Amino acid sequence: MIPAVSEAVFVGVLILCRVGSCMMLLPGFGSQRIPMQFRALLAVAISLTLLPMLYDLGAEAARLAGEPGRPLLLGGEILNGLTIGLLARFFMVALSFSATILTNTIGLAPTPGVPIDDTEPAPPLVNLISLTATMLIFAANLHHELIRSLIASYGALKISSPIDMGWYLDQVLERLGQTTALALRLCGPFIVYAIIVNLAIGFANKFTPQISVYFVMTGVVAAGGFFLIYLTIDDWFGLFLQEFSAWLK
Repeated sequence: MIPAVSEAVFVGVLILCRVGSCMMLLPGFGSQRIPMQFRALLAVAISLTLLPMLYDLGAEAARLAGEPGRPLLLGGEILNGLTIGLLARFFMVALSFSATILTNTIGLAPTPGVPIDDTEPAPPLVNLISLTATMLIFAANLHHELIRSLIASYGALKISSPIDMGWYLDQVLERLGQTTALALRLCGPFIVYAIIVNLAIGFANKFTPQISVYFVMTGVVAAGGFFLIYLTIDDWFGLFLQEFSAWLK
């Protein structure tokens, strides 16, 4: 193969390693409902678009690494892409965690559901919230910001940069702390609601032990939970999009 063509192919594969591994985990793009062929073609299309802009950077890194160092370059790019995608996925995990707590507090956790964005089944309300958040990401054009951030990552994480596992761990821990705080802020009203409702049911059961208050109040608890969802759903998704867009920018 002509050396120039061989170099161009290697740089293209190098870009595809970061783009493809990142898109495996990105919200929306990495959904199990999207056919694998479409995701692969999209990753190839983005990589070919980036090839003219990043060719010089990739070619220089390939020359410096030489033939023995090229596998290490490929592994580093895969690690970079997986890290970026994982940091974005943490926000969806935090939202699903909050939605799971929500369904537990209003008594809908035993309701079976069909997995939509994940491989494991979840209650329908969790699937609805996750699907709505994914749709809002596309409606707010944050998927463009995701791709723009992926392109901008080549400025912060250069292809020729050595692998620093401490930096990756610091980024993961920092984002875990942020998304955990986000999850607690989202489900906070429902935790307070569950405490108040369970205390009320406990007191009522003490006063009327001959009546199964818990089963009588199940429908009331669910109705109150849905009313609380109605009151807080705008702030719920608004806070999620605000935190997610702030991280992207």
